[in-house]
Amino acid sequence: MKAFELPKSISSLAQELQIIQINWQGVTVQIPKFAVYSIIENPVFDKIIYKNGREIGLLKFGRYTIPILDPFRGNIEPTPNFAVVISHSRGNLFGLYGYPADFVDPDVHISSYHGSVTRIVRDYV
Repeated sequence: MKAFELPKSISSLAQELQIIQINWQGVTVQIPKFAVYSIIENPVFDKIIYKNGREIGLLKFGRYTIPILDPFRGNIEPTPNFAVVISHSRGNLFGLYGYPADFVDPDVHISSYHGSVTRIVRDYV
């Protein structure tokens, strides 16, 4: 089989990792863009529950109830400016959860060869 170069329209997908960079309570978290299902501005929780001593906000969308969890295992105290909903799957099971964010930068790119790529994607693949 003859090797060929990728078309320029998709070559950046192989050379760069697109990430969503969120800031929550002064700490930055990077999430691979392929794992982000949606970004919701000014979320209003349908319900707040307490589980294992943690406050978790719930957003209801049709048949889905999406838990919004503090990525640092704290409570969802101040109402966040954004909820970044992340998709995950195991086998043929699909689920959604989210992180709160004060600020979201949805357009960050880093080289696929950057040393932090493995750390950024390991929890999402």
